[in-house]
Amino acid sequence: MAEEVASKRIKTEKDHGAGPEPDGAAPEGGRSDGEIFVKIQSEVLRCRICLEPLKPPVFKCEAGHVLCSVCMEKLREVGSVLGLGIFCDTYGCNESIIYHEKEKHETECTHAPCCCPENDCDFRGATCCLLEHLVTAHGWSPTNFSYNKPLKISVARDHRFTLLVGEDQTMFLLTNTLTEIGSAITMVCVRPHESEPSYSCNISAAQVVAGGKTEGRLVFQKDPLVSSSSLVGGVQLGKFFLLVPPELTDSSSGELTVHIRVDRLDMGNLGHTYGLLATNLSK
Repeated sequence: MAEEVASKRIKTEKDHGAGPEPDGAAPEGGRSDGEIFVKIQSEVLRCRICLEPLKPPVFKCEAGHVLCSVCMEKLREVGSVLGLGIFCDTYGCNESIIYHEKEKHETECTHAPCCCPENDCDFRGATCCLLEHLVTAHGWSPTNFSYNKPLKISVARDHRFTLLVGEDQTMFLLTNTLTEIGSAITMVCVRPHESEPSYSCNISAAQVVAGGKTEGRLVFQKDPLVSSSSLVGGVQLGKFFLLVPPELTDSSSGELTVHIRVDRLDMGNLGHTYGLLATNLSK
């Protein structure tokens, strides 16, 4: 940028009558009239926002930017607007939030939509609406359970989804994915974001004999921290899953008998769980 030259006459000691210049001393710039020329960039004489030449009064922000009075007033008006509260209208949330925190709230809103896991279904809605949709539109029969207690369920080998609902109405989706070497069973918590409370899960399966007793081979998997999913993009297998070999399927009914226990974790248990997980991964 071209430089503008601003000149200012500065009175020297000579101008104030302080006496003659010492021998051999030359005035600044080699001039005898006591003038000093200072070069400054033109941009420092312009408003940082509108780029117009500065006119008094001039303001300076905390970051050191120089502003004209017109732009400063506009900023005050914008600041007043940004401080206004608005309502989140995401699927019935209606929580009052500050305007500039809207994006942050949307990443944490518990009413953010979850998707239907059924193929060719484009339903999106809050978890309470998704539960009603799965029951009414697809005829799902949810299984209610209590935390910290064992639960035994039968899953048809070719049945993909089993819906579980905890005592706090949190939804869990037990997914059965058929592979060439058996059934891969995994659990996810159906909610839009990772949030409190957290859960751990134990899943096991064993061979069933006459009388409903189990004997012989047993497979077991512990998920120390059940992952959350909004089911956007479908159901993923996840890091932790139980692989149940075909021979553990009841030959007469074609069903798998699965034992599940979901524990609700408080903050203390969660820290202990992370500690155990880190220890196991380091081995």
